[in-house]
Amino acid sequence: MQVGCLTVKPETDEEKRYLLKDLTVFEGGRSQGHHVYIKHESVAFSHFRIYKNGDNYSISDLGSSKGTKVNDQPVEKTTPLAHGDRLLIGEVELLFEMVDDSGPGRAASSAPELSGEAAEKVLSLVVVDGKEKGETFALPGKQRVKIGRAVGSDLKLSDGKISREHCLVEAVRDHHIIIDLESSNGTVVNGERIKKTVLKEGDYIRLGFTLIRYDRV
Repeated sequence: MQVGCLTVKPETDEEKRYLLKDLTVFEGGRSQGHHVYIKHESVAFSHFRIYKNGDNYSISDLGSSKGTKVNDQPVEKTTPLAHGDRLLIGEVELLFEMVDDSGPGRAASSAPELSGEAAEKVLSLVVVDGKEKGETFALPGKQRVKIGRAVGSDLKLSDGKISREHCLVEAVRDHHIIIDLESSNGTVVNGERIKKTVLKEGDYIRLGFTLIRYDRV
C-alpha cells in the first residue's frame, strides 16, 4: 500500500523519514510531540498541517512567520501535494513522496517519544535576579500570564518596584509577546523600555529590581 512520506533533507537516518499513515491530519513544527518534529530555529512551533483524504494529500501553513513553500511557491491556502514535491518549511527542505507503507521511517501517527534532557526543556520565565531568584514559570498550555505584585497574578513577584499588574506575556500562534500594563516603572527587554514586543529565546526582561530570562529550560 502506498502512503505519503516526508523526508527531511539532508537525510541522516530513518528517524528523518515520516510515514503519513493511520491518521487524516498531521501537524508539524518545532514543538516536540508534533507528528512531524523539525528542530530548526526557522521553523515555527506549530508550522504546518497536512491532510490525508484517501490517497490524496494536501498541506496548509499555520500562520508561521517564515512561511511554507511547495516547489518554491508560497502556500497561501490548502495546496495539493504530488510525488516528488519539494517543501520548504522555514529554511528546512523536505521531500514529499508516495512510498510503500512497509518501508523505513517513523509512522507520523505516533509522535516522537521524549526522554532525558530534551523532554524537560520547555519555554519558561526564569527569575535570574531578585527576591524570587531561581523561580521558574513554565509557559506551555498558558494563553496569558499576568505578572505583578497582585495576589491574583500568575507570576507573583514581591519586588516593591513592580506594579500590582505590571505586564502580560501572551501566546500568539508560534511565539510569545510581552505587553506592559502601564506600569509605574516600565517593562524593559534587553535594555530597551517597551510597550509591546515579541519575545525571543534568551531575552532578558527587567521589572523593577527583578531580572527574568525568557528561555527553554
